[in-house]
Amino acid sequence: MNFKCLFFTLALTAVACSKNEEQPEPVKDPKLVSVSVDIQQVVIPAQGSATILMQVDEPGTVFNYDVTSPQCQIELRVRGTTAGPEFFSIQSIAPGQKEGSYEIRLQDKGIRLTYREQVVVCLITSRAGYGKTMITTNAFEVISSLSHAGISAFAFTKAANPALNADVELTITSAEEAYVHKIGGNIPCWLEDLHLTASFTSGNPVKVNGVVQESGKTVNDFSGPVAYTVLTNEGTLLTYLVEVDHFTGLPVVIINTEDGKPVTSRDDWMNATIRIQGMGSSEDLPTMVTEIRGRGNTTWEWPKKPYALKLDSKASLLGMPKHKRWVLLANFMDRTMLRNRIAFKIAESTSLAWTPRNEIVELIFNGRHQGNYMLVEHIKEDKNRVNISDDGYILELDFHFNNEVQWISPHGQSYFSQNGIPFAVKFPDEDEITAQQLNWIKNYIDQAGETLYGPDFCDPENGYRKFLDMQSFADYWLVFELCINHELANPGSVFMYKDSDTKLFAGPIWDFDWGTFSYQASPQAKGKLFMTEAIWYKQLFKDPEFLALAKERWNALKSAFDRIPEFLDREHERLALSAELNFRMWDPAESRYMNGGNPINGDESLSYSSAVERMRKILVERIQTLDEKINAL
Repeated sequence: MNFKCLFFTLALTAVACSKNEEQPEPVKDPKLVSVSVDIQQVVIPAQGSATILMQVDEPGTVFNYDVTSPQCQIELRVRGTTAGPEFFSIQSIAPGQKEGSYEIRLQDKGIRLTYREQVVVCLITSRAGYGKTMITTNAFEVISSLSHAGISAFAFTKAANPALNADVELTITSAEEAYVHKIGGNIPCWLEDLHLTASFTSGNPVKVNGVVQESGKTVNDFSGPVAYTVLTNEGTLLTYLVEVDHFTGLPVVIINTEDGKPVTSRDDWMNATIRIQGMGSSEDLPTMVTEIRGRGNTTWEWPKKPYALKLDSKASLLGMPKHKRWVLLANFMDRTMLRNRIAFKIAESTSLAWTPRNEIVELIFNGRHQGNYMLVEHIKEDKNRVNISDDGYILELDFHFNNEVQWISPHGQSYFSQNGIPFAVKFPDEDEITAQQLNWIKNYIDQAGETLYGPDFCDPENGYRKFLDMQSFADYWLVFELCINHELANPGSVFMYKDSDTKLFAGPIWDFDWGTFSYQASPQAKGKLFMTEAIWYKQLFKDPEFLALAKERWNALKSAFDRIPEFLDREHERLALSAELNFRMWDPAESRYMNGGNPINGDESLSYSSAVERMRKILVERIQTLDEKINAL
């Protein structure tokens, strides 16, 4: 008698017991040998079905294959899991024409138009104590008819695109619109030209703008979206919109020097050209003439070089106001690549009249990627920068004392010169300033210092307040305290400016990549205020009015400072790919060789993300410290 539902049976034979009697052999597990499908792949029509053939190597094996029964011993599972597939299922199982074979019919559930899944068929054995309790087939692929006809793989191979460093695999995803897919990915190297040859897999012919495409042969311009279309056997048009992210997504500055020569001097300008690709975030800059030279003091000695640029004519770079003079900061020792960026963001939150605008970019120098740089407005006199007249002055306080026009004012204190403060004139330029102008500004600074340290320095009319703009000095101090920048005390890269008919203003800020957002270089700052005695500030804080102003400014600005960690988080994510490429070329830990064997920031050997997390933690802690200590003054 034939039954659809069969069960394993055991034949029990009663025999006489004797010493020479042979013991019965144990019953063996049934063993599932194979599943016979074309090229290990089955295609299911939309809301239709398809059949696969299962073969059991023990034809007489008895098991429950009734899919309507709770005791059914056949299951379909996603490869590597215990879960069943979501978009299709077993509709029925019936004996095949050959003994031991079974026809398994798979049914599309109508949930999703496109899918591609690796699955296995499982036979659950019911005899405990005899080894395995589940036997599975090799994995095979189940594909919807639309996925089979459409594009199932898409890549740019190095073989078809020699400019690539390696093969680039793109990801195919479904869009919200039916029959529309997205193909995306990142090309992680710089290419001057995005005319590329795509390699793809598809069950039916593929077209772009009506032109049939040949995998590995047809070239398209991927600088913008490219729509690939496929017509299925059912007459459905599938669209695959290909959009690639190029490089790191950051703007790219391309500089080529005359004859491809390296920049070897901080003094001599070299002829070059510059071009910028905004990468969709800002306007491109067509090729224009520029001059370039090295810049920096200690930073110039490191492997990754900073540069100064002097354009042939004023131009707007990446949306920043027009000017000839720009700087490319290398930020070599900064594992976060964000110290200057965050410091500038903090300063922008204050009342300081101007903070250098900046953008993070990739630098291609003489055809070679040089890594992550910061393109920054140079500190220059201009209506959009330090807004002073031709009769005004920009001053730098710098312990390096290597400027052309400089002197030491005897009033105040600095770490490297206890008996005075080193001043230098940055504007007017050294070849334009007259002796009369120099004497005038030296006299002004001396008068300001003498008054500040005089017996009546707090006098509202005749004290230091007639020389110094108090609010700018309060806000300037807050930025250094919050960023943990000890350069205010050295002093180094500390700026002030004055117009002919104004007081002396503090600012703008500059050079915040050394020791900032860390207690490595300034352990004395942890839990404390540590710049209250720098340059003129020890005397300023003796004035109750300045002390009150510092508190007032902190409380007015704190809400803006509280938002800085969120900005840091966004920048961290935005620069992740750039950091990966940058640190393949440059090792910030090398900076210890330029600092007596001591790390400068303390995170040079960390990963990029770990360094940013450390920086964020210190920033949040520093905000809390300043809130407590300033309000307790």
